[in-house]
Amino acid sequence: MQFEEAAKDILYGSIAGSVGKVIEYPFDTVKVRLQTQPAHMFPTTWSCIKFTYENEGLWRGFYQGIGSPLAGAALENAVLFVSFNQAKRLLDVESSLSPLSKTVWAGAFAGACASFVLTPVELIKCKLQVSNLSTTKTSHTKILPTIKSVLSERGFIGLWQGQSGTFIRESGGGAAWFTTYEVVKNYLASRRQAEQNTTWELLASGASAGLAFNASIFPADTIKSTMQTDHIDLSSATRKIYARQGIAGFYRGLGITLIRAVPANAAIFYTYETLSSM
Repeated sequence: MQFEEAAKDILYGSIAGSVGKVIEYPFDTVKVRLQTQPAHMFPTTWSCIKFTYENEGLWRGFYQGIGSPLAGAALENAVLFVSFNQAKRLLDVESSLSPLSKTVWAGAFAGACASFVLTPVELIKCKLQVSNLSTTKTSHTKILPTIKSVLSERGFIGLWQGQSGTFIRESGGGAAWFTTYEVVKNYLASRRQAEQNTTWELLASGASAGLAFNASIFPADTIKSTMQTDHIDLSSATRKIYARQGIAGFYRGLGITLIRAVPANAAIFYTYETLSSM
C-alpha cells in the first residue's frame, strides 16, 4: 500500500511540477538575470523584460533552456511530494510532535532531499538563462553543450556547484511551502465546516504557499544563482552581492518572483490535489 502511495506521489508530483514550470519559466528567466547581472545593465525589472524581448524575442529570450528545468521540475516535485508524505507518515507513527510541527519537519526534509536533485538542473538552467547576454563567459545556448562544458571544466561533481545554497533554500523553503499550504487549506475548509476544499480554496492555498516559499528564502536563492553563474562558493557569492549593491542586492528580482509564484504554485498544488482525488 505504501509503495502504491509513493508511486502516485511520484507520478502526480511530476505532472504538477511540469505544469507549474511552464507557467513560471519566463518570470524565472527575468529573475535570474536581475540576480546575476549588474544593476546598471538592468536597473529595473521592466528594463530587463524589455531588453530580453527586443533583443532575443519570446522563445529564445524568456524560454531559453527550459528543457532542463522542465525535466527537473517533474523530478523535483516528485521527490518533494513523495519525501513529504513518507516523512509525514513516519512522524505520525513514531512521534509525539504536534501536527503543525510534523508538517514543518516533513517539509524541511522533503526540501533537503529535493535539493540534491535540483542543483544540477538549476546550474544548467541559470547558465542558459544568461547565455545570450554579452557579459557572460560562455557561448553555449543549448542544454547538451552546456552540460559537456561543465563536465569538461569541473568534472561530474561540478554539476553540484551551488549545492550549499540550494540546500539552505530548499530546506527552509520546503518547510514554509508545505506548512503554509496545509495551514491555509485547513483554515479555509474549517471556515465552512467542510472536509473538502473548493477549487478556489486549493488555488488560494497553493498561491499562498508559493509566496511564503519565495519571500522566506529569496536571499539564499540570489546567492545560489550567483554561485552557479560565477563559479564561486557560498561565502564569496555573499560577499560579491553585498559589495556590489549592499543588502538590496540580495532582493533583486523579488517582485517578479512573487508575481510568478502565485499562478505557478496554485497550478502545482491544484494539479496534484486534483489527480490525487481521481
